Amino acid sequence: MASSSQLIQLAKSLPTPLQRFFARYPPAAIVPEGSPKTPSQESRPDPFRFYKHPVTGKWQDPVYSQRRQAELVKMAREHGVEDLLPDTRKGTEYRLAHRVEHGLRVKGTGVGQKVKGHIHERHMIAKMEQRRKAMLDMPSLIKRWKRASHSTHINSVHYTNSRDSPRPTSMASSTDFSAVSGTATHYQVLNLTATLLDTQQDPTPLIKRAYHRALLRNHPDKVAASNPSDFFTVDQITTALNVLSSPSSRAAYDAALRVSRPAGAASRDAAFQTGVENVDLDDLAFDEDDECWYRPCRCGNERSYVFRETDLEEPTLQLQPMTRAMVHYIPAECNMPRG
Repeated sequence: MASSSQLIQLAKSLPTPLQRFFARYPPAAIVPEGSPKTPSQESRPDPFRFYKHPVTGKWQDPVYSQRRQAELVKMAREHGVEDLLPDTRKGTEYRLAHRVEHGLRVKGTGVGQKVKGHIHERHMIAKMEQRRKAMLDMPSLIKRWKRASHSTHINSVHYTNSRDSPRPTSMASSTDFSAVSGTATHYQVLNLTATLLDTQQDPTPLIKRAYHRALLRNHPDKVAASNPSDFFTVDQITTALNVLSSPSSRAAYDAALRVSRPAGAASRDAAFQTGVENVDLDDLAFDEDDECWYRPCRCGNERSYVFRETDLEEPTLQLQPMTRAMVHYIPAECNMPRG
């Protein structure tokens, strides 16, 4: 137990406001029993509370205001003598108990209460839990996606010259450009054709748009909800982009396709070599004045192939999966020499 000299040295080390307070209101824990009360204690037993005068019956303010009480509590807490102060609303113990019971100053943060908050705040916990489960399931989903085998065919568009026939007489044919039977080519992965890329002066923007569409169509969320065999992997899509974006790599790839294509498929493709193409509506130019889509021909005419919205109602329109619209186009006029 500390001696009286040590207690005196401790009292002298306290700040002046605390020394003055303990001199006027000495704590009962350190004062011997039977010690007389100080004049301040006789007039006001508790300087932190309101006092009702015994003669007038009127309530008097505390000797120490709320601000001065907070300052005393702060100094006492820093020097480890907060327990010697009388009970006050500014005390650490009282404030913690009040916060647990009533919460913060925000309405609804107390025990048994609920904050209304914004809609994103109310749904935050459920969304975070859903996101956590999705992140935990992502490795297995990626493994299932990469194990999926894909075998699809590209639906092509038959272009018919208006000078040769007034209207197309056949539906769009399906041509398989697979180098090996059952294996999708890079053109199939990006939903493009070699003929379409040949007609472009700079096919890079078209290939990039096809690459982004392929990523959206083959997103893992769609794979989980649909048949995985109808989708391509990220590796397939990236490889197709790298090969078709490079002119030299694409030329070598086209040569390999021609060599490895079966004889029957080559004979069928030869009959449609100049008129089979797969075109996306997003890749065509649109004239707002004439309300028509158009695209150029190899002859140099910028509007060789023109069609309007009414043409979409013709039987030649096919709506394919992934909201692809495959349409027969009727050329307006072609200046290429025949033969």
